[in-house]
Amino acid sequence: MKTQQLQRRTEVHRIALLCGTLGCALAWGLVELLALQRLRYQQWRQRHQTPAHR
Repeated sequence: MKTQQLQRRTEVHRIALLCGTLGCALAWGLVELLALQRLRYQQWRQRHQTPAHR
């Protein structure tokens, strides 16, 4: 009986760890994507800026 409860608890911890890891990876990927988009926008803005605005 105790081994079954221990296995169930271990499985819950394993699933929680997996979900936490996936959540962190997703958040990190979103941060990287936003940083890349910001850089691309800044480069685009510099290319299309007219000399009159400088």
